[in-house]
Amino acid sequence: MPPILPHDMWFFDFQGWIMVGNVILLVCLLVLYTKNYEQIKSKFALGLIAFVILLLVQAITSNPFVHFLWGFRRLHALGLLRILSAWFEFVALAILLYISLRPE
Repeated sequence: MPPILPHDMWFFDFQGWIMVGNVILLVCLLVLYTKNYEQIKSKFALGLIAFVILLLVQAITSNPFVHFLWGFRRLHALGLLRILSAWFEFVALAILLYISLRPE
Protein backbone atom coordinates (compact mmCIF):
# COMPACT_ATOMS: atom_id res chain seq x y z
CA MET A 1 0.00 0.00 0.00
CA PRO A 2 1.52 3.41 -0.98
CA PRO A 3 2.11 5.99 1.77
CA ILE A 4 -0.68 8.46 2.46
CA LEU A 5 0.26 11.87 1.04
CA PRO A 6 -1.40 15.17 1.96
CA HIS A 7 -3.92 16.58 -0.52
CA ASP A 8 -2.02 19.88 -0.67
CA MET A 9 1.26 18.23 -1.66
CA TRP A 10 2.49 21.25 -3.63
CA PHE A 11 2.93 23.16 -0.33
CA PHE A 12 5.09 20.31 0.89
CA ASP A 13 7.18 20.23 -2.30
CA PHE A 14 7.61 24.00 -2.57
CA GLN A 15 8.69 24.46 1.03
CA GLY A 16 10.94 21.43 0.81
CA TRP A 17 12.83 22.79 -2.18
CA ILE A 18 13.18 26.22 -0.56
CA MET A 19 14.64 24.55 2.52
CA VAL A 20 17.04 22.52 0.34
CA GLY A 21 18.17 25.85 -1.14
CA ASN A 22 18.63 27.22 2.38
CA VAL A 23 20.83 24.26 3.32
CA ILE A 24 22.96 24.77 0.18
CA LEU A 25 23.39 28.49 0.94
CA LEU A 26 24.26 27.74 4.56
CA VAL A 27 26.87 25.15 3.58
CA CYS A 28 28.43 27.72 1.21
CA LEU A 29 28.50 30.29 4.01
CA LEU A 30 29.98 27.76 6.44
CA VAL A 31 32.81 26.95 4.01
CA LEU A 32 33.44 30.65 3.38
CA TYR A 33 33.46 31.59 7.08
CA THR A 34 35.67 28.62 7.97
CA LYS A 35 38.24 29.73 5.38
CA ASN A 36 38.08 33.28 6.77
CA TYR A 37 38.55 32.01 10.32
CA GLU A 38 41.59 29.95 9.27
CA GLN A 39 43.17 33.12 7.85
CA ILE A 40 42.33 35.73 10.49
CA LYS A 41 41.42 33.76 13.65
CA SER A 42 38.91 36.40 14.79
CA LYS A 43 36.13 35.91 17.30
CA PHE A 44 33.71 37.53 14.83
CA ALA A 45 34.43 34.84 12.23
CA LEU A 46 34.01 32.15 14.88
CA GLY A 47 30.67 33.71 15.86
CA LEU A 48 29.57 33.62 12.22
CA ILE A 49 30.48 29.93 12.05
CA ALA A 50 28.37 29.21 15.13
CA PHE A 51 25.48 31.26 13.70
CA VAL A 52 25.59 29.38 10.42
CA ILE A 53 25.76 25.99 12.14
CA LEU A 54 22.66 26.84 14.20
CA LEU A 55 20.79 28.02 11.11
CA LEU A 56 21.88 24.87 9.30
CA VAL A 57 20.40 22.69 12.04
CA GLN A 58 17.18 24.73 11.90
CA ALA A 59 16.98 24.42 8.12
CA ILE A 60 17.52 20.65 8.19
CA THR A 61 15.02 20.03 10.97
CA SER A 62 12.43 22.32 9.34
CA ASN A 63 12.63 20.57 5.98
CA PRO A 64 9.34 18.79 5.23
CA PHE A 65 11.24 16.14 3.25
CA VAL A 66 13.02 15.22 6.49
CA HIS A 67 9.68 15.21 8.34
CA PHE A 68 8.26 12.90 5.68
CA LEU A 69 11.25 10.57 5.98
CA TRP A 70 10.79 10.53 9.77
CA GLY A 71 7.18 9.38 9.28
CA PHE A 72 5.18 12.60 9.62
CA ARG A 73 2.65 12.65 6.77
CA ARG A 74 0.47 15.71 7.45
CA LEU A 75 1.02 19.41 6.89
CA HIS A 76 -0.05 21.82 9.58
CA ALA A 77 -2.95 24.15 8.86
CA LEU A 78 -0.49 27.02 8.55
CA GLY A 79 1.39 25.48 5.63
CA LEU A 80 1.38 28.70 3.59
CA LEU A 81 2.94 30.66 6.46
CA ARG A 82 5.66 28.04 6.78
CA ILE A 83 6.43 28.41 3.07
CA LEU A 84 6.63 32.20 3.37
CA SER A 85 8.92 31.89 6.36
CA ALA A 86 11.22 29.55 4.45
CA TRP A 87 11.15 31.87 1.42
CA PHE A 88 12.16 34.95 3.43
CA GLU A 89 14.93 32.95 5.10
CA PHE A 90 16.16 31.86 1.66
CA VAL A 91 16.26 35.44 0.37
CA ALA A 92 18.05 36.66 3.51
CA LEU A 93 20.66 33.92 3.23
CA ALA A 94 21.18 34.66 -0.46
CA ILE A 95 21.80 38.32 0.38
CA LEU A 96 24.20 37.36 3.18
CA LEU A 97 26.11 35.05 0.81
CA TYR A 98 26.28 37.77 -1.86
CA ILE A 99 27.64 40.32 0.61
CA SER A 100 30.13 37.81 2.01
CA LEU A 101 31.50 36.92 -1.44
CA ARG A 102 31.81 40.54 -2.63
CA PRO A 103 35.43 41.70 -2.58
CA GLU A 104 35.96 44.99 -0.73
